[in-house]
Amino acid sequence: MINPNLKTLPYSTFQAILFFSLFFWTSLTPLFSQADTSTAEMSTMFKTLQNEDILKMTIETNTKQMVAKKYKEDWQPISLKFKDAEGNDLEWEGKTRARGNIRKQVCYYPPMKIKLKKKWCAANGLDSNFNDLKLVVGCKKGDYYGGLLLKEYLIYKLYEELTGYSFKTQLAEIDFVDTGGKWKTYTSYAFFIENENEMASRFNAKCAKPKRLRSKYIYADQLDKMALFEYMIGNTDWSVHTSHNVRIVKCYDYPLPLPIAYDFDYSGLVNAPYAVHGEGIELDLITDRLYLGMCRGPGVVAKQIPLFQEKKAAFYKIIEDFKYLEKGEKKEMMKYLDDFYQVLDNAKSFRRNITDLCRENGR
Repeated sequence: MINPNLKTLPYSTFQAILFFSLFFWTSLTPLFSQADTSTAEMSTMFKTLQNEDILKMTIETNTKQMVAKKYKEDWQPISLKFKDAEGNDLEWEGKTRARGNIRKQVCYYPPMKIKLKKKWCAANGLDSNFNDLKLVVGCKKGDYYGGLLLKEYLIYKLYEELTGYSFKTQLAEIDFVDTGGKWKTYTSYAFFIENENEMASRFNAKCAKPKRLRSKYIYADQLDKMALFEYMIGNTDWSVHTSHNVRIVKCYDYPLPLPIAYDFDYSGLVNAPYAVHGEGIELDLITDRLYLGMCRGPGVVAKQIPLFQEKKAAFYKIIEDFKYLEKGEKKEMMKYLDDFYQVLDNAKSFRRNITDLCRENGR
């Protein structure tokens, strides 16, 4: 699928894009050649955890040590006990560490990275290419912070509904057992995030991690879709330029890289008390919206409107049908989306809030 915008680009710009595309292909060709063609048939850590409903699990690790030394991000032993979708009792032994830059500062309990040995994965029928996962846990104990986590989880589901170029997630209810014997066992909602390389492999792609990347070298349609989604949920905590909360992937089906959004806890739709707007963004409230997409010319971004209108009913149904969030919280989320659709459904409002506020070089 070729980007039609390439046909009308100035020659110098076309040269730059061609060079950048060739750079990506050259740098990623060895990775593609090393890919395991049987990945689609093999089970993985994430596939094994997938459940149509919530996953019940017990995690045993030195929880007190994890919290006390979260800034050091030292690895420590962990055990995961759960039933798979077929009801089989499973136990994984691996290692874990704290992760996340800002959440380690604002949250008592840090997000976790869990890793299994490659040899163990291979011996137990799991694809060893994807031997680690991210686990997002409640920022603090209590129903309030559990609700914030559930709202962020729902945003991942909304984004997955909007585009297949997204991370998959698995909701879990976890009993955390402190192996140090210092803390009592506590139960918390949490969710696993698909391994990033496994995510990319689902659509024949590989992750790339450029230090700096101009938005004009990203596939325009997907970038506009992502930027409008970020506006919908009221999130300004992202940047393509620095790959902040955006994973860049190179896919065989597109001449330019694709952006994949993640990490939505600073969005207005979650409305966490610790959330702040992205660097350089001056807005009064975290629930205030600001469009951070690129300027594309009259009517270009507006081409995304039909898709968002088409997905509106599905978005609301995802929220309404979610049984683990309080009814009042779900109403607030849908009311927040109502405000977005009022902008979307009015041409003048869309131009005033989206088209007129676009950024020449994107974010």
